[in-house]
Amino acid sequence: MWTGRQTLGEIEGTLSKLRRDEGQLDGALASATGQAEQLRGERANALREMARIKLDEMAAGRLVRNLDAAEQRAGQILENRRLRLEALNAQQKTLGDEVAQAEAERHSASAAVEEALEAVDEIRARAEADVKTVAAWIDAKKAHEFADQIAVEAEKKAAQSEAELGAKKKPYDNDPLFAYLWNAKFGTSQYAAGNLTRLVDRMVADFIGYQDSRASYAMLTQIQLRLREHANRQRNAADDVRMTIAALERQAMVEAGIEPKERVLAEARHKLAAADGNAERRRGLLKDVEAKRTAMLGGGNDPAYSEAMQTIVEGDSQDDIGTLYEEAKRTRTPTDDMIVRRIGGLDERLAEIDKETAALRKAAREMAGRRTEVEQVRERFRNSGFDHPNATFRNESEIGAVLGQILEGAVRSGILWDLLRGGFGTRPGRGRPDFGAPTFPFPFPMPGGGEGARGGEWRQPGTRGGWTPPFPSGGGGGGGGNDNDSGGGGFSTGGSF
Repeated sequence: MWTGRQTLGEIEGTLSKLRRDEGQLDGALASATGQAEQLRGERANALREMARIKLDEMAAGRLVRNLDAAEQRAGQILENRRLRLEALNAQQKTLGDEVAQAEAERHSASAAVEEALEAVDEIRARAEADVKTVAAWIDAKKAHEFADQIAVEAEKKAAQSEAELGAKKKPYDNDPLFAYLWNAKFGTSQYAAGNLTRLVDRMVADFIGYQDSRASYAMLTQIQLRLREHANRQRNAADDVRMTIAALERQAMVEAGIEPKERVLAEARHKLAAADGNAERRRGLLKDVEAKRTAMLGGGNDPAYSEAMQTIVEGDSQDDIGTLYEEAKRTRTPTDDMIVRRIGGLDERLAEIDKETAALRKAAREMAGRRTEVEQVRERFRNSGFDHPNATFRNESEIGAVLGQILEGAVRSGILWDLLRGGFGTRPGRGRPDFGAPTFPFPFPMPGGGEGARGGEWRQPGTRGGWTPPFPSGGGGGGGGNDNDSGGGGFSTGGSF
Protein backbone atom coordinates (compact mmCIF):
# COMPACT_ATOMS: atom_id res chain seq x y z
CA MET A 1 0.00 0.00 0.00
CA TRP A 2 1.35 3.43 -0.97
CA THR A 3 0.82 6.60 0.99
CA GLY A 4 -0.41 9.73 -0.76
CA ARG A 5 3.11 11.15 -0.67
CA GLN A 6 4.61 8.00 -2.21
CA THR A 7 1.95 7.94 -4.93
CA LEU A 8 2.59 11.59 -5.80
CA GLY A 9 6.31 10.79 -5.94
CA GLU A 10 5.66 7.97 -8.42
CA ILE A 11 3.59 10.28 -10.64
CA GLU A 12 6.28 12.97 -10.55
CA GLY A 13 8.93 10.34 -11.24
CA THR A 14 7.01 9.34 -14.36
CA LEU A 15 6.93 12.99 -15.44
CA SER A 16 10.71 13.20 -15.03
CA LYS A 17 11.18 10.11 -17.19
CA LEU A 18 8.87 11.54 -19.85
CA ARG A 19 10.95 14.73 -19.89
CA ARG A 20 14.12 12.68 -20.23
CA ASP A 21 12.62 10.80 -23.18
CA GLU A 22 11.55 14.12 -24.70
CA GLY A 23 15.13 15.34 -24.39
CA GLN A 24 16.40 12.29 -26.27
CA LEU A 25 13.85 12.90 -29.04
CA ASP A 26 14.87 16.55 -29.19
CA GLY A 27 18.50 15.51 -29.61
CA ALA A 28 17.63 13.13 -32.43
CA LEU A 29 15.48 15.78 -34.08
CA ALA A 30 18.25 18.39 -33.83
CA SER A 31 20.70 15.92 -35.39
CA ALA A 32 18.34 15.13 -38.26
CA THR A 33 17.65 18.82 -38.84
CA GLY A 34 21.37 19.55 -38.90
CA GLN A 35 21.95 16.80 -41.47
CA ALA A 36 19.17 18.19 -43.65
CA GLU A 37 20.66 21.69 -43.51
CA GLN A 38 24.09 20.31 -44.43
CA LEU A 39 22.67 18.34 -47.38
CA ARG A 40 20.78 21.38 -48.65
CA GLY A 41 23.99 23.36 -48.48
CA GLU A 42 25.79 20.68 -50.53
CA ARG A 43 22.92 20.70 -53.03
CA ALA A 44 23.12 24.47 -53.42
CA ASN A 45 26.90 24.24 -53.99
CA ALA A 46 26.34 21.61 -56.68
CA LEU A 47 23.82 23.84 -58.43
CA ARG A 48 26.30 26.75 -58.34
CA GLU A 49 28.99 24.55 -59.84
CA MET A 50 26.65 23.38 -62.59
CA ALA A 51 25.57 26.94 -63.32
CA ARG A 52 29.15 28.03 -63.91
CA ILE A 53 29.69 25.11 -66.33
CA LYS A 54 26.46 25.29 -68.35
CA LEU A 55 25.52 29.00 -68.41
CA ASP A 56 27.27 32.06 -69.74
CA GLU A 57 29.06 34.25 -67.27
CA MET A 58 26.24 36.79 -66.86
CA ALA A 59 23.48 34.22 -66.41
CA ALA A 60 25.62 32.11 -64.11
CA GLY A 61 26.44 35.09 -61.94
CA ARG A 62 22.80 36.09 -61.63
CA LEU A 63 21.73 32.55 -60.71
CA VAL A 64 24.52 32.12 -58.17
CA ARG A 65 23.59 35.43 -56.54
CA ASN A 66 19.95 34.31 -56.32
CA LEU A 67 20.97 30.98 -54.82
CA ASP A 68 23.28 32.69 -52.34
CA ALA A 69 20.56 35.12 -51.29
CA ALA A 70 17.96 32.36 -50.77
CA GLU A 71 20.41 30.18 -48.87
CA GLN A 72 21.56 33.09 -46.75
CA ARG A 73 17.98 34.05 -45.82
CA ALA A 74 17.04 30.46 -44.99
CA GLY A 75 20.27 29.91 -43.09
CA GLN A 76 19.78 33.02 -40.99
CA ILE A 77 16.20 32.04 -40.14
CA LEU A 78 17.24 28.52 -39.16
CA GLU A 79 20.20 29.81 -37.17
CA ASN A 80 18.00 32.19 -35.21
CA ARG A 81 15.58 29.33 -34.58
CA ARG A 82 18.41 27.07 -33.45
CA LEU A 83 19.67 29.67 -31.01
CA ARG A 84 16.19 30.20 -29.53
CA LEU A 85 15.69 26.45 -29.21
CA GLU A 86 19.09 26.04 -27.55
CA ALA A 87 18.20 28.76 -25.07
CA LEU A 88 14.89 27.06 -24.27
CA ASN A 89 16.65 23.72 -23.93
CA ALA A 90 19.09 25.25 -21.47
CA GLN A 91 16.22 26.82 -19.50
CA GLN A 92 14.34 23.54 -19.52
CA LYS A 93 17.32 21.63 -18.17
CA THR A 94 18.06 24.21 -15.47
CA LEU A 95 14.42 24.45 -14.38
CA GLY A 96 14.02 20.68 -14.57
CA ASP A 97 16.91 20.26 -12.17
CA GLU A 98 15.46 22.94 -9.90
CA VAL A 99 12.02 21.30 -9.94
CA ALA A 100 13.55 17.92 -9.10
CA GLN A 101 15.44 19.47 -6.18
CA ALA A 102 12.38 21.38 -4.99
CA GLU A 103 10.21 18.27 -5.19
CA ALA A 104 12.77 16.31 -3.21
CA GLU A 105 12.72 19.01 -0.53
CA ARG A 106 8.93 18.98 -0.49
CA HIS A 107 8.79 15.19 -0.15
CA SER A 108 11.23 15.43 2.74
CA ALA A 109 9.06 18.11 4.39
CA SER A 110 5.95 16.01 3.78
CA ALA A 111 7.62 13.02 5.41
CA ALA A 112 8.39 15.20 8.44
CA VAL A 113 4.70 16.16 8.66
CA GLU A 114 3.70 12.50 8.55
CA GLU A 115 6.17 11.69 11.31
CA ALA A 116 4.92 14.58 13.48
CA LEU A 117 1.30 13.61 12.84
CA GLU A 118 2.08 10.04 13.86
CA ALA A 119 3.48 11.30 17.18
CA VAL A 120 0.35 13.41 17.76
CA ASP A 121 -1.90 10.48 16.86
CA GLU A 122 -0.04 8.22 19.30
CA ILE A 123 -0.61 10.62 22.21
CA ARG A 124 -4.25 11.17 21.25
CA ALA A 125 -4.82 7.41 21.33
CA ARG A 126 -3.11 7.11 24.73
CA ALA A 127 -5.14 10.01 26.11
CA GLU A 128 -8.34 8.45 24.81
CA ALA A 129 -7.62 5.27 26.74
CA ASP A 130 -6.78 7.21 29.91
CA VAL A 131 -9.78 9.54 29.88
CA LYS A 132 -12.26 6.66 29.83
CA THR A 133 -11.41 6.03 33.48
CA VAL A 134 -12.08 9.63 34.55
CA ALA A 135 -15.37 10.00 36.44
CA ALA A 136 -16.11 13.47 35.04
CA TRP A 137 -15.74 12.19 31.46
CA ILE A 138 -17.93 9.14 32.17
CA ASP A 139 -20.65 11.37 33.63
CA ALA A 140 -20.41 13.84 30.75
CA LYS A 141 -20.59 11.03 28.23
CA LYS A 142 -23.76 9.68 29.80
CA ALA A 143 -25.24 13.17 29.94
CA HIS A 144 -24.42 13.68 26.28
CA GLU A 145 -26.01 10.38 25.32
CA PHE A 146 -29.20 11.43 27.11
CA ALA A 147 -29.19 14.98 25.71
CA ASP A 148 -28.36 13.77 22.22
CA GLN A 149 -31.23 11.27 22.28
CA ILE A 150 -33.67 14.02 23.29
CA ALA A 151 -32.31 16.30 20.56
CA VAL A 152 -32.62 13.58 17.94
CA GLU A 153 -36.25 12.95 18.84
CA ALA A 154 -37.02 16.67 18.83
CA GLU A 155 -35.40 17.01 15.41
CA LYS A 156 -37.46 14.11 14.09
CA LYS A 157 -40.68 15.75 15.30
CA ALA A 158 -39.67 19.09 13.80
CA ALA A 159 -38.83 17.47 10.49
CA GLN A 160 -42.12 15.57 10.49
CA SER A 161 -44.03 18.75 11.26
CA GLU A 162 -42.27 20.59 8.45
CA ALA A 163 -43.14 17.81 6.01
CA GLU A 164 -46.77 17.79 7.08
CA LEU A 165 -46.93 21.57 7.02
CA GLY A 166 -46.16 21.61 3.32
CA ALA A 167 -49.27 19.59 2.53
CA LYS A 168 -51.50 21.51 4.97
CA LYS A 169 -50.36 24.91 3.75
CA LYS A 170 -50.87 24.09 0.09
CA PRO A 171 -54.59 25.07 -0.14
CA TYR A 172 -53.82 28.42 1.49
CA ASP A 173 -50.74 29.08 -0.66
CA ASN A 174 -52.67 28.18 -3.83
CA ASP A 175 -55.42 30.70 -3.04
CA PRO A 176 -54.20 33.95 -4.68
CA LEU A 177 -56.55 36.18 -2.62
CA PHE A 178 -55.49 34.65 0.68
CA ALA A 179 -51.81 34.73 -0.32
CA TYR A 180 -52.15 38.40 -1.28
CA LEU A 181 -53.72 39.40 2.04
CA TRP A 182 -51.26 37.30 4.05
CA ASN A 183 -48.23 38.78 2.33
CA ALA A 184 -49.68 42.27 2.81
CA LYS A 185 -49.99 41.44 6.56
CA PHE A 186 -53.67 42.37 6.47
CA GLY A 187 -55.29 42.36 9.91
CA THR A 188 -52.01 43.03 11.72
CA SER A 189 -50.30 46.20 12.98
CA GLN A 190 -47.79 45.84 10.13
CA TYR A 191 -50.47 46.28 7.46
CA ALA A 192 -49.89 49.54 5.58
CA ALA A 193 -52.18 50.72 2.79
CA GLY A 194 -54.16 53.73 1.64
CA ASN A 195 -57.84 54.27 2.41
CA LEU A 196 -59.09 52.98 -0.92
CA THR A 197 -56.85 49.90 -0.76
CA ARG A 198 -57.96 49.20 2.79
CA LEU A 199 -61.59 49.34 1.71
CA VAL A 200 -61.03 46.91 -1.16
CA ASP A 201 -58.89 44.57 0.96
CA ARG A 202 -61.58 44.50 3.67
CA MET A 203 -64.19 43.52 1.10
CA VAL A 204 -61.93 40.75 -0.22
CA ALA A 205 -61.24 39.50 3.32
CA ASP A 206 -64.97 39.35 4.13
CA PHE A 207 -65.64 37.56 0.87
CA ILE A 208 -63.13 34.71 1.46
CA GLY A 209 -63.48 34.51 5.26
CA TYR A 210 -59.89 35.62 5.70
CA GLN A 211 -59.91 36.12 9.48
CA ASP A 212 -60.77 32.48 10.23
CA SER A 213 -58.37 31.20 7.56
CA ARG A 214 -55.63 33.49 8.81
CA ALA A 215 -55.92 32.12 12.36
CA SER A 216 -55.67 28.52 11.11
CA TYR A 217 -52.73 29.32 8.83
CA ALA A 218 -50.89 31.18 11.58
CA MET A 219 -51.37 28.28 13.96
CA LEU A 220 -49.89 25.86 11.40
CA THR A 221 -46.78 27.96 10.88
CA GLN A 222 -46.35 28.73 14.57
CA ILE A 223 -46.47 25.03 15.52
CA GLN A 224 -43.73 24.27 13.02
CA LEU A 225 -41.61 27.20 14.20
CA ARG A 226 -41.99 26.28 17.86
CA LEU A 227 -41.05 22.66 17.21
CA ARG A 228 -37.95 23.72 15.27
CA GLU A 229 -36.97 26.19 18.01
CA HIS A 230 -37.38 23.42 20.59
CA ALA A 231 -35.25 21.05 18.50
CA ASN A 232 -32.54 23.70 18.15
CA ARG A 233 -32.53 24.30 21.91
CA GLN A 234 -32.17 20.59 22.59
CA ARG A 235 -29.35 20.30 20.04
CA ASN A 236 -27.57 23.29 21.59
CA ALA A 237 -27.92 21.70 25.01
CA ALA A 238 -26.41 18.46 23.67
CA ASP A 239 -23.61 20.45 22.01
CA ASP A 240 -22.84 22.17 25.31
CA VAL A 241 -22.33 18.77 26.94
CA ARG A 242 -20.30 17.68 23.93
CA MET A 243 -18.00 20.65 24.38
CA THR A 244 -17.56 19.64 28.01
CA ILE A 245 -16.47 16.21 26.78
CA ALA A 246 -14.12 17.82 24.25
CA ALA A 247 -12.59 19.99 27.01
CA LEU A 248 -11.99 16.93 29.22
CA GLU A 249 -10.43 15.08 26.28
CA ARG A 250 -8.24 18.07 25.48
CA GLN A 251 -7.10 18.19 29.09
CA ALA A 252 -6.23 14.50 28.91
CA MET A 253 -4.16 15.10 25.77
CA VAL A 254 -2.33 18.01 27.38
CA GLU A 255 -1.54 15.89 30.44
CA ALA A 256 -0.25 13.18 28.11
CA GLY A 257 2.20 15.69 26.62
CA ILE A 258 0.59 16.56 23.29
CA GLU A 259 1.44 20.27 23.20
CA PRO A 260 5.16 19.89 22.33
CA LYS A 261 4.20 17.38 19.64
CA GLU A 262 1.61 19.80 18.24
CA ARG A 263 4.25 22.53 18.06
CA VAL A 264 6.52 20.20 16.11
CA LEU A 265 3.63 19.39 13.78
CA ALA A 266 2.79 23.08 13.28
CA GLU A 267 6.42 23.88 12.46
CA ALA A 268 6.59 20.94 10.05
CA ARG A 269 3.42 22.15 8.32
CA HIS A 270 4.89 25.64 7.84
CA LYS A 271 8.05 24.14 6.34
CA LEU A 272 5.96 21.95 4.06
CA ALA A 273 3.91 24.94 2.90
CA ALA A 274 7.09 26.84 2.04
CA ALA A 275 8.61 23.86 0.22
CA ASP A 276 5.35 23.19 -1.62
CA GLY A 277 5.05 26.82 -2.74
CA ASN A 278 8.64 26.81 -4.00
CA ALA A 279 8.15 23.57 -5.93
CA GLU A 280 4.93 24.79 -7.53
CA ARG A 281 6.44 28.13 -8.56
CA ARG A 282 9.36 26.42 -10.24
CA ARG A 283 7.05 23.89 -11.86
CA GLY A 284 5.01 26.78 -13.28
CA LEU A 285 8.14 28.32 -14.85
CA LEU A 286 9.11 24.94 -16.28
CA LYS A 287 5.62 24.49 -17.70
CA ASP A 288 5.88 27.80 -19.57
CA VAL A 289 9.24 26.88 -21.09
CA GLU A 290 7.97 23.45 -22.10
CA ALA A 291 4.99 25.02 -23.84
CA LYS A 292 7.31 27.25 -25.89
CA ARG A 293 9.56 24.31 -26.79
CA THR A 294 6.59 22.20 -27.82
CA ALA A 295 5.41 25.00 -30.13
CA MET A 296 8.85 25.28 -31.74
CA LEU A 297 9.12 21.53 -32.23
CA GLY A 298 5.64 21.25 -33.68
CA GLY A 299 6.73 21.18 -37.31
CA GLY A 300 4.10 23.05 -39.29
CA ASN A 301 3.18 25.03 -36.19
CA ASP A 302 6.66 26.62 -36.10
CA PRO A 303 6.55 29.85 -38.22
CA ALA A 304 10.35 30.22 -38.37
CA TYR A 305 10.92 26.70 -39.67
CA SER A 306 8.11 27.02 -42.21
CA GLU A 307 9.52 30.33 -43.46
CA ALA A 308 12.98 28.84 -43.93
CA MET A 309 11.64 25.86 -45.86
CA GLN A 310 9.53 28.14 -48.06
CA THR A 311 12.58 30.27 -48.85
CA ILE A 312 14.52 27.17 -49.97
CA VAL A 313 11.58 25.92 -52.07
CA GLU A 314 11.25 29.31 -53.78
CA GLY A 315 14.97 29.29 -54.55
CA ASP A 316 14.78 25.81 -56.09
CA SER A 317 11.71 26.69 -58.16
CA GLN A 318 13.43 29.33 -60.29
CA ASP A 319 13.05 28.74 -64.02
CA ASP A 320 16.79 29.00 -64.60
CA ILE A 321 17.47 26.12 -62.21
CA GLY A 322 14.84 23.90 -63.78
CA THR A 323 16.14 24.60 -67.27
CA LEU A 324 19.72 24.12 -66.13
CA TYR A 325 18.95 20.77 -64.54
CA GLU A 326 17.08 19.40 -67.56
CA GLU A 327 19.80 20.57 -69.95
CA ALA A 328 22.49 18.94 -67.85
CA LYS A 329 20.63 15.62 -67.99
CA ARG A 330 20.33 15.81 -71.79
CA THR A 331 24.00 16.53 -72.51
CA ARG A 332 26.83 14.02 -72.24
CA THR A 333 29.38 16.24 -70.58
CA PRO A 334 30.99 14.05 -67.88
CA THR A 335 31.35 16.86 -65.36
CA ASP A 336 27.75 17.97 -65.33
CA ASP A 337 26.58 14.32 -65.37
CA MET A 338 28.48 13.75 -62.16
CA ILE A 339 26.88 16.83 -60.62
CA VAL A 340 23.41 15.66 -61.71
CA ARG A 341 24.00 12.28 -60.06
CA ARG A 342 25.28 14.00 -56.95
CA ILE A 343 22.19 16.22 -56.77
CA GLY A 344 19.97 13.17 -57.30
CA GLY A 345 21.65 11.37 -54.41
CA LEU A 346 21.33 14.44 -52.22
CA ASP A 347 17.61 14.69 -53.08
CA GLU A 348 17.11 11.04 -52.08
CA ARG A 349 18.90 11.55 -48.78
CA LEU A 350 16.94 14.75 -48.13
CA ALA A 351 13.68 12.90 -48.72
CA GLU A 352 14.73 10.18 -46.25
CA ILE A 353 15.79 12.71 -43.63
CA ASP A 354 12.62 14.75 -44.10
CA LYS A 355 10.61 11.58 -43.56
CA GLU A 356 12.67 10.74 -40.47
CA THR A 357 12.29 14.30 -39.18
CA ALA A 358 8.51 14.16 -39.62
CA ALA A 359 8.39 10.90 -37.65
CA LEU A 360 10.53 12.39 -34.88
CA ARG A 361 8.33 15.48 -34.72
CA LYS A 362 5.24 13.30 -34.46
CA ALA A 363 6.83 11.22 -31.70
CA ALA A 364 7.85 14.42 -29.86
CA ARG A 365 4.31 15.76 -30.06
CA GLU A 366 2.88 12.48 -28.76
CA MET A 367 5.42 12.41 -25.94
CA ALA A 368 4.60 16.00 -25.00
CA GLY A 369 0.90 15.09 -25.08
CA ARG A 370 1.45 12.17 -22.68
CA ARG A 371 3.47 14.40 -20.37
CA THR A 372 0.73 17.05 -20.41
CA GLU A 373 -1.91 14.44 -19.59
CA VAL A 374 0.08 13.13 -16.63
CA GLU A 375 0.61 16.74 -15.48
CA GLN A 376 -3.16 17.19 -15.51
CA VAL A 377 -3.62 14.03 -13.43
CA ARG A 378 -1.03 15.32 -11.00
CA GLU A 379 -2.95 18.59 -10.65
CA ARG A 380 -6.22 16.73 -10.00
CA PHE A 381 -4.40 14.54 -7.47
CA ARG A 382 -3.16 17.57 -5.52
CA ASN A 383 -6.41 19.55 -5.85
CA SER A 384 -8.28 16.56 -4.43
CA GLY A 385 -5.93 16.45 -1.44
CA PHE A 386 -4.82 12.91 -2.26
CA ASP A 387 -1.31 13.71 -0.98
CA HIS A 388 -2.72 14.16 2.56
CA PRO A 389 -0.55 12.45 5.22
CA ASN A 390 -3.41 10.08 6.07
CA ALA A 391 -4.20 9.18 2.45
CA THR A 392 -3.41 5.68 1.17
CA PHE A 393 -3.71 3.79 -2.12
CA ARG A 394 -4.25 0.07 -1.78
CA ASN A 395 -3.92 -0.64 -5.54
CA GLU A 396 -0.29 0.42 -5.86
CA SER A 397 0.62 -2.44 -8.21
CA GLU A 398 -2.05 -1.40 -10.72
CA ILE A 399 -1.04 2.26 -10.47
CA GLY A 400 2.62 1.38 -11.01
CA ALA A 401 1.78 -0.82 -14.01
CA VAL A 402 -0.27 1.92 -15.66
CA LEU A 403 2.48 4.50 -15.10
CA GLY A 404 4.87 2.13 -16.87
CA GLN A 405 2.43 1.69 -19.75
CA ILE A 406 2.04 5.46 -20.06
CA LEU A 407 5.82 5.74 -20.43
CA GLU A 408 5.63 3.19 -23.24
CA GLY A 409 2.70 4.98 -24.87
CA ALA A 410 0.46 1.94 -24.48
CA VAL A 411 -2.36 3.64 -22.47
CA ARG A 412 -3.73 7.11 -21.88
CA SER A 413 -3.73 8.89 -18.52
CA GLY A 414 -7.52 8.70 -18.05
CA ILE A 415 -7.09 5.16 -16.80
CA LEU A 416 -4.58 6.40 -14.23
CA TRP A 417 -7.06 8.86 -12.71
CA ASP A 418 -9.75 6.19 -12.48
CA LEU A 419 -7.31 3.94 -10.59
CA LEU A 420 -6.27 6.72 -8.23
CA ARG A 421 -9.84 7.64 -7.43
CA GLY A 422 -10.84 4.00 -6.97
CA GLY A 423 -7.87 3.10 -4.78
CA PHE A 424 -8.02 6.13 -2.48
CA GLY A 425 -8.45 5.34 1.21
CA THR A 426 -7.31 6.58 4.61
CA ARG A 427 -4.74 5.40 7.10
CA PRO A 428 -6.44 3.73 10.08
CA GLY A 429 -6.11 5.83 13.23
CA ARG A 430 -5.26 4.43 16.64
CA GLY A 431 -8.41 5.75 18.25
CA ARG A 432 -11.57 7.73 17.73
CA PRO A 433 -10.92 10.25 14.93
CA ASP A 434 -13.16 12.85 16.63
CA PHE A 435 -11.40 12.57 20.00
CA GLY A 436 -10.91 16.04 21.43
CA ALA A 437 -12.99 17.59 18.60
CA PRO A 438 -12.67 20.05 17.01
CA THR A 439 -8.89 19.85 17.42
CA PHE A 440 -8.05 17.39 14.64
CA PRO A 441 -4.75 18.66 13.16
CA PHE A 442 -5.98 19.68 9.70
CA PRO A 443 -8.70 19.12 7.09
CA PHE A 444 -9.08 15.83 5.35
CA PRO A 445 -9.90 15.40 1.63
CA MET A 446 -13.56 15.20 0.76
CA PRO A 447 -14.94 11.63 0.73
CA GLY A 448 -14.55 9.99 -2.66
CA GLY A 449 -11.90 12.42 -3.80
CA GLY A 450 -13.90 15.58 -4.41
CA GLU A 451 -11.87 18.06 -6.44
CA GLY A 452 -11.28 21.74 -5.85
CA ALA A 453 -9.61 24.01 -3.33
CA ARG A 454 -11.13 22.18 -0.35
CA GLY A 455 -9.09 19.07 -1.02
CA GLY A 456 -5.85 21.03 -0.86
CA GLU A 457 -6.68 23.11 2.21
CA TRP A 458 -4.68 20.80 4.43
CA ARG A 459 -1.45 22.33 3.04
CA GLN A 460 -2.34 25.69 4.62
CA PRO A 461 -0.49 25.76 7.98
CA GLY A 462 -3.27 27.57 9.86
CA THR A 463 -6.16 25.27 8.92
CA ARG A 464 -7.77 22.75 11.22
CA GLY A 465 -10.35 20.08 10.60
CA GLY A 466 -13.29 18.99 12.68
CA TRP A 467 -16.34 16.79 12.74
CA THR A 468 -19.94 17.71 11.99
CA PRO A 469 -21.45 16.37 14.17
CA PRO A 470 -18.48 15.44 16.37
CA PHE A 471 -20.18 12.23 17.47
CA PRO A 472 -22.33 9.93 15.35
CA SER A 473 -25.99 10.99 15.61
CA GLY A 474 -27.63 9.15 18.47
CA GLY A 475 -24.38 7.40 19.28
CA GLY A 476 -23.64 9.37 22.44
CA GLY A 477 -19.93 9.80 21.76
CA GLY A 478 -19.10 6.18 21.06
CA GLY A 479 -15.90 5.01 19.50
CA GLY A 480 -17.23 4.68 15.97
CA GLY A 481 -16.97 7.04 13.05
CA ASN A 482 -13.61 5.86 11.69
CA ASP A 483 -14.44 5.11 8.09
CA ASN A 484 -11.06 4.24 6.72
CA ASP A 485 -12.13 3.73 3.13
CA SER A 486 -14.30 6.76 2.57
CA GLY A 487 -12.18 9.57 3.91
CA GLY A 488 -13.90 9.80 7.25
CA GLY A 489 -17.52 10.44 6.31
CA GLY A 490 -18.21 13.32 8.66
CA PHE A 491 -15.02 15.35 8.25
CA SER A 492 -15.48 19.05 7.66
CA THR A 493 -12.76 21.20 6.16
CA GLY A 494 -13.88 24.27 8.04
CA GLY A 495 -12.55 25.77 11.23
CA SER A 496 -9.24 27.34 12.13
CA PHE A 497 -6.93 27.83 15.08
